[in-house]
Amino acid sequence: MSKKSIGVLGAGAWGTTIAKLLSDKNPTVLLWAREPLVKINIEKFRINKGFLDKIKLSKTLKVTSNLNALNEVDFLFIVVPTQHIEKTLKQLSGVIKQSCILINCSKGIDIKSTALISDIIKKCLPKNKIAIMSGPNFAHDIALGKPTASLIASKKTSDAKTIASLISSKNFRPYLSNDIIGAQICGAMKNVYAIGCGIIVGKNFGENAVASVISRSFAEIKSVGIKLGAKSDTLSGLSGLGDLFLTCSSAKSRNFTLGINLAKGKKLDSLMKSKLTIAEGAYTVKAIKKLATQLKLSLPLNDAIYKILYKNKDINKIIIELLNRPIIKEH
Repeated sequence: MSKKSIGVLGAGAWGTTIAKLLSDKNPTVLLWAREPLVKINIEKFRINKGFLDKIKLSKTLKVTSNLNALNEVDFLFIVVPTQHIEKTLKQLSGVIKQSCILINCSKGIDIKSTALISDIIKKCLPKNKIAIMSGPNFAHDIALGKPTASLIASKKTSDAKTIASLISSKNFRPYLSNDIIGAQICGAMKNVYAIGCGIIVGKNFGENAVASVISRSFAEIKSVGIKLGAKSDTLSGLSGLGDLFLTCSSAKSRNFTLGINLAKGKKLDSLMKSKLTIAEGAYTVKAIKKLATQLKLSLPLNDAIYKILYKNKDINKIIIELLNRPIIKEH
């Protein structure tokens, strides 16, 4: 496997961390960075100062800003913000080998089409095999070598096992699955609910409220997942409940922090403009609202967060509305 050429598409914190994991083990890893300054910093200092500062990268890791340089890779890890994936992948049509296995590591749902990322990849590069890597994974902790588990899903378990052999280490343990749909659902939706949990914490509503929101968030995720064909076991696993819990309970989460700042009275527009990295939940909430209509599902928490973000609704009033909904059976 060491002779295989590996590409990483996207040099943010997570993309750079994945490139580090791969290049610590494989000598032929190529990282594509959209920003020329990122490329220069890594080549000169072996550090991605803008996104993953103070983390030394392998000397064997190569960097490019030219998408055409990925024409020989056998595996491509896709780590591009969700709303930019289609535009980026279209530029790779005719560049990437048809035998190249594409591993999506981004989380989200396309706003316009409500498509999962795997569907976007299939649309842009229909002849390539697709896999998903997802789990409770904060980039910086992994880059520091802290113990972490993740899920790799592919239609063929043998392909998932091959991908796992490329990236696994003594501190990074992949588990295998053939549930591509389930591996993506929670990773996309949990960012929305992390904003909600951040709001709860920012308003000092207490730990009971946080636990309640996480529980009801999972119920909404599960209802969407089952409708789309996800397996219950996947939703309860690393890429599901594990990822939800992590993102909804830590200030390291961009989405959780966004919620805290909203609770303090800061405006969404100014918060989004001031950030170098993207809080995907602010976009995904729109896609989930649209998807819920298509699937004929009631998702009151997602709706509440949408109203706070885009309808300028008072947070306290929204909480009261949620608490005073008709009493129903838990599901």
